[in-house]
Amino acid sequence: MFVLIFCFISLGRAAINYISNITKMKSLAHFSRDQPISQDPTKENCSMDSKENLDLIDARVVHGISYRNEIVQNFSIHKDAEIYPMNNRRRGKCVIFNHETFNEMEKRDGTVNDRKAIEHTFTNLGFEVIPCENFDYISVMDEAVKLSEDNYEDYDCICIFILSHGTSGDYVYATDYQYRLSDIWERFTADNCPSLTGKPKLFFIQACKGQNAMQGIRAKSTTDSVQNNYTIPTHADFLYGYSSVEGHYSFRGLEGSYYIQTLCEVINEHWRNMDLLKMLTITSRKVAFEFKVAHNNPILNETKQMPTFSSTLTRDLYFFPKK
Repeated sequence: MFVLIFCFISLGRAAINYISNITKMKSLAHFSRDQPISQDPTKENCSMDSKENLDLIDARVVHGISYRNEIVQNFSIHKDAEIYPMNNRRRGKCVIFNHETFNEMEKRDGTVNDRKAIEHTFTNLGFEVIPCENFDYISVMDEAVKLSEDNYEDYDCICIFILSHGTSGDYVYATDYQYRLSDIWERFTADNCPSLTGKPKLFFIQACKGQNAMQGIRAKSTTDSVQNNYTIPTHADFLYGYSSVEGHYSFRGLEGSYYIQTLCEVINEHWRNMDLLKMLTITSRKVAFEFKVAHNNPILNETKQMPTFSSTLTRDLYFFPKK
């Protein structure tokens, strides 16, 4: 009798454990439908609507954290240094993804002149210029992977230009497919490209960011009793290099694009004694105030363009001549 009672108790416990495990598996299965197991639940595509997802996000304070040695082993610049040390043996690589022709989109006439201007300017700065002409999506990604796997210990920085068609949401086009700009730059973060840790990583994008035409507003400036009239784009005086603000056209002529041509002109004139952010500000001002579109389409005629830039640079960046 005692043995029989013991068996019933054991079977009962096993049944309870079985039901508990089934419940947990259902809970995990519910989460996996929204978030595949292979994905990191802390990434941006994690849904924040469910309690299950919130519980999986680690927001605890961690003390005494240690970083991977390969990321910091060659990083010796003082944290309070105000200027990036640009005294390595090589200035850097300047990669130009220049897209002129596309499988199903119109040709970008004039972009060859942009590529030539970049080559001239950045060769003068000491960069190794690498033109990548009319790459398809796979070739763009392969080149980005190859670049991110290079060793940059002897380089000051890296610079990447993308000249193409684009749309809102940071999408640009290869010859066949569109891709997100983050597919490129995320490969050069400190954890993915340790030899660029603490070094400038520069990206310049000449592409439309939408299909809105930007109208100008009339402004008056009075200096020493001399009055001048000029137009200021409606998006002026914001601080966000892109050739235009989100949602708007970026213009290009047969001689090249307003943004790239102006950027190269400003750098050619000021690189010996001015930091990069100051040169970008001058570029934005010149494009914004000095250019006005002449177009047969009345919607586009006399419209304006406002370049933007955002920065996480932690020091001033000068391209002083190498000795």
